[in-house]
Amino acid sequence: MRNSKVRQRIAAGKLKLRIRDLRNLGAKSEEMLGAIGIYTADELRRQGAVRTYAELKRSGASPSLNLLWALAGALDPWPEGTHWREIARGESRLSLLLAVEDLEPAVRVRADDQG
Repeated sequence: MRNSKVRQRIAAGKLKLRIRDLRNLGAKSEEMLGAIGIYTADELRRQGAVRTYAELKRSGASPSLNLLWALAGALDPWPEGTHWREIARGESRLSLLLAVEDLEPAVRVRADDQG
């Protein structure tokens, strides 16, 4: 997706990306995300990697940390992405883990309120 014409079409809304079109993510990731109501790359982008990962955990799925790295890498920089191993070994690793930890109690409280 490093092609400038592709980026321009995405920015203009003329080209819609599927989740499986994003770097690091494939059909299995697309299926997992669909189970929690995320069907498009734009929805994933709006939700963000951390919130999506926390929602997957809350849903009963057992996502590995590699999925967190893959989600974060898929979204930054948009739309080219970063390889998940670079995220796992990079500076953003700790901030992602802390953000998930901060968000999990909020997700649990919201789930308790609904149940």
